[in-house]
Amino acid sequence: MKSIGEKIKEYRQKNHMTQEQLASCLNVTFQTVSKWETGVSSPDLSLIIPITKLFHISADELLGINDVESDKRYDELKQAYDHTFKTEDFAERQKICEIAVSEYPGDMKWLINLAWVVSNRSFEYEDNDRYIAEQEKAIKLFDAVVKNCKDDIIRGNAIEGITQLLAWRGRKDEARKYAEMIPERTMISRDAVLENILEGDELIQFKQKRIKSHIEGILWDLSLMPTVYTDIMRDLVNLMIPDGNYIEFNHNLYYAVRRQINHTLNQTTNASTEQIYGLLKEMKSYAKAYDEIVFAKPGIYKYTVPWFDHIEEDTRDWFGNEGEPMTQDFYKYLEELEKRQFEGLRDPEFFASLKK
Repeated sequence: MKSIGEKIKEYRQKNHMTQEQLASCLNVTFQTVSKWETGVSSPDLSLIIPITKLFHISADELLGINDVESDKRYDELKQAYDHTFKTEDFAERQKICEIAVSEYPGDMKWLINLAWVVSNRSFEYEDNDRYIAEQEKAIKLFDAVVKNCKDDIIRGNAIEGITQLLAWRGRKDEARKYAEMIPERTMISRDAVLENILEGDELIQFKQKRIKSHIEGILWDLSLMPTVYTDIMRDLVNLMIPDGNYIEFNHNLYYAVRRQINHTLNQTTNASTEQIYGLLKEMKSYAKAYDEIVFAKPGIYKYTVPWFDHIEEDTRDWFGNEGEPMTQDFYKYLEELEKRQFEGLRDPEFFASLKK
């Protein structure tokens, strides 16, 4: 979005005026006009009306209010922000949000986006002071949204974020106060409406997606539990998808097995080489299957089990689609295991066979 100084320069040139001529019309020095146009200073409020009359424009046009260019800039920032969900570049996402909040003060959508990215990135910092400082920063951002946003959906999202952080910080009483601010539901849920209006294949697809969403929620909750739940995650996926056409669930299984290996090596002194080798081969198979449909041949894929057979997945739009393939993550993980020199895993052939 152009500054007021850039706007003045634009309209001055359109009217074929020099800085000296404009200065003379407004009874200021040409140095003053120069400072406006270079952003060193801004015109006095009393000069806004004379400037608009001189250029035959509205104050809105001069100040950039409802400016088409402003909308274009907003869209550019939104597109750049959305793209970070493919690249998984969280630092870039935060940078975009900070720019947007600066350029569009009071825009609650950008403020809530910034709050979430600051909150999520706080877990990246190993320095405890930095970790706490970033979480406190996110808490203040969420609080600003809660106090200033009129949109119940955005406000509810902010309440979710701030109660989550306060609970992690051990401030349960504060979290409870925010939880009491959750907006009352005054409209029937979207799911209930869709069930009333859909029929045939559309209704089947809707119900299948809801079932899949429930399964994903269960897997997420299990992933936060101790590693002993890894077998349950694997069994649950295989129960729902016995034909092995896992598609998105390759991602869940990959990290579930990885946690199981870490747990086995860290907690068990008698883990056999064969056991670890088998788990690593399984982990690699999930990585290869995932990369095949996301990186090698991205496109439309369908589940083949009866309870998901109306669901299509477009892997071109998946989170991380333009980031690092999962097999690369697997090879890095192998390098970590080699460096840690676990008993029984010191044979070079053990890792060489998995790197083929």
